[in-house]
Amino acid sequence: MKITSLTSSHFYKLFVYGLVILFCSCTSEDGGKKDELESDASTGEVSTALHLSFKTPDWEQHIDCEKLDLFPYAINDSTYTVSASSASTRESFVFSYPKTSAKMLKAKISLKHKITEYGSNEEPFQFSQKLPLNANSIEDTSKRLVSAKGLSDSEYNQVVKVELLGSEQNYDLFKVVCKYQMKAYLINDPATIKTISGTFAFKVRTSKN
Repeated sequence: MKITSLTSSHFYKLFVYGLVILFCSCTSEDGGKKDELESDASTGEVSTALHLSFKTPDWEQHIDCEKLDLFPYAINDSTYTVSASSASTRESFVFSYPKTSAKMLKAKISLKHKITEYGSNEEPFQFSQKLPLNANSIEDTSKRLVSAKGLSDSEYNQVVKVELLGSEQNYDLFKVVCKYQMKAYLINDPATIKTISGTFAFKVRTSKN
């Protein structure tokens, strides 16, 4: 995963960490799971199967994340982040959430949280991402859409569901389901702005204390 716009030491750490957890096992689905997501969207519901989806004016994809195994990185005393990149679509994301299980269990469903510049997450339930302009620019790193900071009716990450799945020796396991909408700018032409919408469901780890 390449983070073109990050320069601080914190974002460099995110870059290194992201390399470790690239979700090469995630694949773009053209069959049943994509149909399921479209059906859910038509009823206003979000699929709870582990996935990440995005839709831009130029293309859309549904990425199966059932095999994605995310480990947290602490960015401050209260917040963990997870980040990864899709080998098939070159989409990259950073998602932040409460560090402890107690805080995660208190998450307010339907509350909308801020979209951030890619990799600039600072608080729980913020979301940022980077992805190719279209299906023909997957290999062209100059044609990347990068999320822009915002919180409004058209720029948000909304928590849909938080579910405790179980526990490990050092962590509790949760499923977090969200839907989002954001504005993104083109790296090589910041005046080009695109709207991106989608959903995701990730399995994440929180500290037990």
